Amino acid sequence: MIKFSTANNNLENPELLMVCKISTNFNNIKKICPAIKEALSFSVDSFEFAHAGLILYVSNKQTVCLQVSRKGLCEKMPSVGSYYNKYTDKSGASHNPTETMDSLQPSSFTTIPIILRACDPASKMEIGVFKSSPATVQSYLNKATSLGIHIVNIIQDSVFGGQKDRNLRKLSVLLETVCTISSTLNLNQILHIVSQITADLFNARCAIFLLNETDQTIIPAVGVGSFDKELKKKFRVQKGLAPYPAFIKAIREQQPVVLTPDNIESGLPLEIINNFSYARVLLIPLISKNSALGIMQVDRLAHDKQFDQEEVTIFSAIAKATSIAMENTKLVDTLAKKEKLLQQLLEKLICIQEDERKRVASEIHDGAIQALLGIWYRIQLLAISTGSDDPNKNELIKIQGLLGQQIQEIRRIVYNLRPVMLDTYGLGPALQALVRTLQEESQIDFELVMENQILSLPANVELTLYRIVQELLANIIKHSQATRVQVTLVNGEDNTVLVVKDNGTGFNLTPPSRDDPYGNLGLANIRERLTLLGGTFKIESQLGWGTTVTVQVPTQLAN
Repeated sequence: MIKFSTANNNLENPELLMVCKISTNFNNIKKICPAIKEALSFSVDSFEFAHAGLILYVSNKQTVCLQVSRKGLCEKMPSVGSYYNKYTDKSGASHNPTETMDSLQPSSFTTIPIILRACDPASKMEIGVFKSSPATVQSYLNKATSLGIHIVNIIQDSVFGGQKDRNLRKLSVLLETVCTISSTLNLNQILHIVSQITADLFNARCAIFLLNETDQTIIPAVGVGSFDKELKKKFRVQKGLAPYPAFIKAIREQQPVVLTPDNIESGLPLEIINNFSYARVLLIPLISKNSALGIMQVDRLAHDKQFDQEEVTIFSAIAKATSIAMENTKLVDTLAKKEKLLQQLLEKLICIQEDERKRVASEIHDGAIQALLGIWYRIQLLAISTGSDDPNKNELIKIQGLLGQQIQEIRRIVYNLRPVMLDTYGLGPALQALVRTLQEESQIDFELVMENQILSLPANVELTLYRIVQELLANIIKHSQATRVQVTLVNGEDNTVLVVKDNGTGFNLTPPSRDDPYGNLGLANIRERLTLLGGTFKIESQLGWGTTVTVQVPTQLAN
């Protein structure tokens, strides 16, 4: 779960707060504190956080609070003190923190599980980034999540250190990987999380290389472990290079490739081997639907032990879960792009429709109506000049009356095509005119209620709401057999709300069809228009009890 906030924070010095809530019995707090303090220091030195803090709550244990600040900064993190004081008594004991970190209004925060025993879903770590701008918050959250995974692994290693618990440790890592990467659709965050988990599990460096879909060159995405700043620069320089022979073999065979000091020069360029001191390397292809997405790599130094078959199996499982998560991210991204394109086309279509309505209304008004008015005046003059005893006089007067009625009907059609009142005076007066006209033309009692001032809505929102009311009232007149209709418009702080309620026959709400959920009511156009505004549309109806339609448009957009 990842959330973002638009809280107005000081954006100069980003801060990191991690809160661990451990529900199970845990006795290794003092043992792990130095390692956690070192990790926090790393976040300040390498991840460019101004402050980093961690609060560790353990059931029935003393609360631990650790803080590290960038050199030259003396002040402490207010978020640490606020959270610590809220859930810690004077003796330092914790009393079950219940609120999530979003109560502190971080720029962004996420949650990762801490698995220390079977059936223990309550233990978790919350990670919050504070005082970060929208442009940089995702990058800082990725770094913070990677660090959080590392600290979680420190905690888990202190529990699973014994050989008898190694299988549970490995299982917990796989479960942790799946749970964590399933909670986000951000590709960079997925890669950071997986890399950190893998590096900690294998006590090795981990890197992920993606493949450029256009030219199949490699893209160095993430490097975690003992990559110092100089190595990170060299890591990034590999972008645009052709895949190395070992990469090609892993992708072609869709199998792990193990490189040792005996065969490493056949799999990697000598310059790369020397730059990164590669000696023992394990490569796993990231494959989805028989298509290569990239390569996962872990490596150890020459004096470290070689990767055994069990490690290859575990690494393969992590790579498979990563491939699935990457493919899901890709699918969601593709779907989002298609949806955006569809919305753009829909918006363009509606604009064309409204422009065409405006053009047709203008042509009818300036052409046909003016011509008919000319004929109407000529008939009037002819009727006046005709003697009272002329048998054609009454016929001329009758024709003049019929022609006048048709002119009024055409004017009504023109107004419906493009309501001049809406363009000139705004939504409120336009709705009043619409309701007044329908009141005169039907046997229905209409009531228009406008709460708060409807002044500051943009033209496209006003037009959308007007068209919605127009469509709904037309449906009511045609189908509902209603005698009373109330139209309510409220310009609220969060939403502009439109409610149209009638006392008609109502209907049974049946499951909508896949192709057109509101087609049976003739309301597809309403749904399309609201989609563009991010609005919602709700129908409540029951046979014999009328129908209520509620429309909401975000006020932030509307204003």
